[in-house]
Amino acid sequence: MPMTQTQELLHYPSSHWGFDSPDRWTVLCAGLGDYVAPPREFALRKERKWELVSAFQKSIRRGDKVMALRLASAMDSVPEEYAYFWRRLCVIACEDVGPADDVLASFVVACATVFPPKKTGSENYKVFCFLAEQMCDLVNRSRIYCSYGIIEPAITSCQLPELTPDDKPILEAIAQRKAMVQGAETSLRAWQSKNDWRAEGLLRFLDLTIPFQILQVNTQMPLHKMLFDLPSYCYDMHTRVGLEMLRRLVRGVVGAECIKEFFRHNKVEGAHRALGEALFFVEGGRIRGELIYEPLCSLEQRLFAYQHGLPMDKWLHLRDLAEKALREGIIDQVRDEVLQRYYGQGILQFDCQRGCVMGNASN
Repeated sequence: MPMTQTQELLHYPSSHWGFDSPDRWTVLCAGLGDYVAPPREFALRKERKWELVSAFQKSIRRGDKVMALRLASAMDSVPEEYAYFWRRLCVIACEDVGPADDVLASFVVACATVFPPKKTGSENYKVFCFLAEQMCDLVNRSRIYCSYGIIEPAITSCQLPELTPDDKPILEAIAQRKAMVQGAETSLRAWQSKNDWRAEGLLRFLDLTIPFQILQVNTQMPLHKMLFDLPSYCYDMHTRVGLEMLRRLVRGVVGAECIKEFFRHNKVEGAHRALGEALFFVEGGRIRGELIYEPLCSLEQRLFAYQHGLPMDKWLHLRDLAEKALREGIIDQVRDEVLQRYYGQGILQFDCQRGCVMGNASN
């Protein structure tokens, strides 16, 4: 790694924000300088990048460092997508680490500006692995900034569910921060405004707090299996495999007929997307050692119910149905059927340790 980049990163807070580097920042810089990346394990074809980044993000949510590093190997196998992967890293840092470690979240975004993908070349892999390890090693992570980002558009469009007294300080804090970043009266706010696109609009929420107690929840992580080289939880509504799986469940699948019945009795536009969002909260969105604001979680869930035209009890029932189908293996069964149809035995992976091309099989 060129010394000039290391020095730039070390002095980043003073040069961009006007204050000295926190101790945590200095430790991260030293760790990156000394870091030795693990050997590359395997590769995937470029067209599977959507599934790959989905798997990578969810492995970090679960704190699964072994899986995250394996997936970083595959990311390095498509260097033409470095810029895209950097953006996803920034999103993960804000969406899934957030207030659990604001310094690390801002460090990830700073790295994206200091290490241009094309100029950094093969060193991208080293930085990807280091940042993945740092995020996985955290005791806590949080979706708080993600929740802010979900609620903000509803404030702008005035499309909100019935509000409670606890909602007012949440809405006010989000609106004030949006105005503050747009006005950018400090170097830090100007930096957030300039780089907000890297984290899909979530960087603006860096260090935003609301007047409630942060709680840690320890929900059990759902089990997964490997399907066509990737963990089953990656095949969600943001992948074509996941979308087809959701459509099949809405149309009716043996063993999960209750989902079809739910949508027959509750007319929901875009039923498969409603099911996908319900599944997110019981599988893909689960975070190990998650930090939450309970009133924020309540508002977020009421907003999802409202957006799908469902009473809150019906929305929670849909979540229960998704969790039941997941627990009983129906969802992974349908995922596997779709994968067999899309990929069959024709897709190949490259085993970097053995140096040969291997047939891809579901397991």
